[in-house]
Amino acid sequence: MKLSVIIVSYNVKGYLSLCISSALRAMNQLGEGASELIVVDNSSIDGSVDWVSSTHPSIEVIALPENVGFSAANNRGIDIAKGEWVLLLNPDTIVPEDTFLKVMAHVEQDDTIGGLGVPMFDGSGKWLPESKRGVPTPWASLCRLSGLWRLAPRSRKLNGYYFGHIPKDDTANVEVLSGAFMWMRRAALDQVGLLDDDFFMYGEDIDLSVRILQGGWVNRYYSDAPIVHFKGESTKKGSLSYVRVFHDAMRIFCEKHFAGGQAWAMRWMIRLGIRMRAFSAFLHGFVQRRLPMVLDLFSGFCAGWSVVAIHGWYTGVDHPFRPRLALALAAAVAMWGAVRWFGSADRPFQRLKSALSGLGASVALIFIYSLLPETLRVSRLSAVLVALILVVLPLVIRSTLVWAQGKNYRWRPARPKVGVLAADHRLDELGSWVAESYGSAIDLTMEKDSLDSVWDRFEGHDMVLFDGGLGGDACLKAIQNGMALDLDVRIVPAGMCLALGGLRRDGSPDEDLAWGADGLARQDRRRVKRRLDIFWAFLMLVSGPGKGPSGSMFTRGAAWEVLMGRRSWLGFHKGWEGDHRLPEIPEGVLYTGTGRRVGAASEARRLDLRHASDFGWMRDLELLMNLRMD
Repeated sequence: MKLSVIIVSYNVKGYLSLCISSALRAMNQLGEGASELIVVDNSSIDGSVDWVSSTHPSIEVIALPENVGFSAANNRGIDIAKGEWVLLLNPDTIVPEDTFLKVMAHVEQDDTIGGLGVPMFDGSGKWLPESKRGVPTPWASLCRLSGLWRLAPRSRKLNGYYFGHIPKDDTANVEVLSGAFMWMRRAALDQVGLLDDDFFMYGEDIDLSVRILQGGWVNRYYSDAPIVHFKGESTKKGSLSYVRVFHDAMRIFCEKHFAGGQAWAMRWMIRLGIRMRAFSAFLHGFVQRRLPMVLDLFSGFCAGWSVVAIHGWYTGVDHPFRPRLALALAAAVAMWGAVRWFGSADRPFQRLKSALSGLGASVALIFIYSLLPETLRVSRLSAVLVALILVVLPLVIRSTLVWAQGKNYRWRPARPKVGVLAADHRLDELGSWVAESYGSAIDLTMEKDSLDSVWDRFEGHDMVLFDGGLGGDACLKAIQNGMALDLDVRIVPAGMCLALGGLRRDGSPDEDLAWGADGLARQDRRRVKRRLDIFWAFLMLVSGPGKGPSGSMFTRGAAWEVLMGRRSWLGFHKGWEGDHRLPEIPEGVLYTGTGRRVGAASEARRLDLRHASDFGWMRDLELLMNLRMD
């Protein structure tokens, strides 16, 4: 047997479906009986094992009773593999149909190749630098963890970690391969050993690559067989959690391969890199998430302060410091409260929310000003002028951000333009799914097959759903076309209604829930639910409990719990398989659907999913009113 493909899976059923489908197509080109596919499941709870066994009975499945980590699970597959070559393939990858044929032809021409990697592109179409790497020496690791490599990405000195001196389109010998696609000669593995079980996740591919080199083999970066790698859905690369896991892996690698002063330098540089990355991650996250809110507060304060100053300069009236400060602070608080209430800081921005935030801030300022004592008041004209400025301020700030930072901020259209590109037999299915999710508030474009000429018709669309059943090569081209046209292309696995990958992460669809405009997976819908909770809590504090068994649940104590955010009036039943993927909302005083907990798991699942994917505040308010009177 020529090739054994090993996939280690953990709670990624949708991605696993895409990976298996593309891998089987690529294996078919090697000829019948020339390859085998082994799936090792690390104790998933999403039904992956049953799904693989029922839909692909020819695949050998190893279901582990616990999550033993990436290395140990792959070793279980390698132990039973029969191929001359072993491929470790991540479940969040898609391989074009000719990938295995191309790679096999290349490696069989060179007896020195012990391992091979290929170019990888993420779900947005961006080439991933970890497709080829160097040995993580202390200096290379510091440049990687600190981000110094970005200053000179083609420099071997600053970017030795990613082997920056080797162009991404060149085939060349490298030092370290990626475990997402790690093609290895079985003879090399028999000589140097399998993956080190001490590495739970990350670092095991670096260790094995180094041992392959130490065994006298070469590692090759083969540029003619690109694949899709959506990149770790469980731990986002670049996040602080990833950096910590990476740190642990590098610590093990350091203890194993370095000694003396070099080991000390490696540990010191890794710690320094961790601190630099932590600060960088914090700063980047703060700027991206909090910048609109910070600008709102700052501009509101400046508007209040400067208007009073200009009024005093123009009229000659001397406004004391304390009243001037009071108006500036009131304007800042009004802006903060209105933006939080209407959610105009959510990305992508919405013009209606921005306009409502401005109006809300203006009204809030007038209300706050009316409560101030005479000693803290300035002229009424100044207060009115500041209120008028606040009306347009949120819209102006967001328009400026979209103009200046279009890659990070954008407007959400009132009627999203969504495209569907699928095989003929799936077109109606996916079209119906999109229509049910968005209803009438959408411009839907549906096209058949995967011809490149079709993509021009999607220009200007907000999202394109692509049928993963069209094949790995078509998926790769779709993602690359999407990047070229700035389209948010999501891949839909065959037989499933899941939208995976994508160019943008704001408002990305959840795997198990509908992703329409009314889903609680969206922050703005959870905010509406929170407003309803606050309104009903205040009502219960005033009126007290109602009648009947359900009415007695509306106590003032429960109202205080809701006001503090510890509970919600209507919560999920849970208790069914997969309920961990429901949107995060507090535990309910009562339960969605009928107010009372249901016994059957199937009914609980139906009610919970309806509440999660089709939330309506009028429906919930009606239920609360009825329950209080029962």
